[in-house]
Amino acid sequence: MSSNQSNLNAILSVFNPRLFIILVQTVAIFFVYDAYKINIKVDYTIMSIAIIFPLVFSITSAYQRRQDAIALYLEFRNKIIDLTNIFYAVENVKEKHYIKLFDSLQQVQNLLIKYLTENDAEKLFDEIREKRKEVLLIIDSHKKLFNEREKDSLIRVKNELFLSAEKIRGIKIHGTPISLKKYCLVFIYFSPFLYASQSILNLQDDFLTTLISLSFSLVVSFVLMALYNVQDYIENPFDQRGLDDLKIDLLKVNQHESLHSK
Repeated sequence: MSSNQSNLNAILSVFNPRLFIILVQTVAIFFVYDAYKINIKVDYTIMSIAIIFPLVFSITSAYQRRQDAIALYLEFRNKIIDLTNIFYAVENVKEKHYIKLFDSLQQVQNLLIKYLTENDAEKLFDEIREKRKEVLLIIDSHKKLFNEREKDSLIRVKNELFLSAEKIRGIKIHGTPISLKKYCLVFIYFSPFLYASQSILNLQDDFLTTLISLSFSLVVSFVLMALYNVQDYIENPFDQRGLDDLKIDLLKVNQHESLHSK
């Protein structure tokens, strides 16, 4: 995808029905206030506390979840490589047993990716936990070949691998507090009632002043809802719908990374 196309997609990503609703609402409220000469002085500091601060906090929280998800998925990926490499390095481990372990871990990865990218897929994580037993049995079936150091390393890395998967699941099911998101959305929809009043306050009866005042109200509404939409898109970094989601296809362990790939 070209840079210009990516920039265009990034701009268009904030447009959705919520944005158009708030813009139409802003225009309607502006002319209602103008028609009935409703003039109320509003302290913008109150608006900053009521809307801007919670919205910025919500965006920061969602962004941090995304960064944590990237770190944990990379950890999960590297533990697959580490576990298979340690297993392969054990003397007398046969190629077919290495391939069996590698394939089993790839199945775990595929289940995790499917779990992360699909909705209502909690049952898939039960399958991942079942696969944990399978991986342990593969390792345990060769325990006579391991010395104590190798055994400890294999069990430790295996536990860390599935712990990473559990943490990634935790990120998916525990998003930004829902009450905070709803609070932000309610106050964003309420904001035109306050900003329109401020725009009307010093409005003169000429077209240019009316246009400038209306434009100011529209810009404020657009920015607030656009920021909310950005937060909403990065809320789930796994669903592959937003431009800033995890590039799972680029991060996952591929078959060619097997030590016996052809």
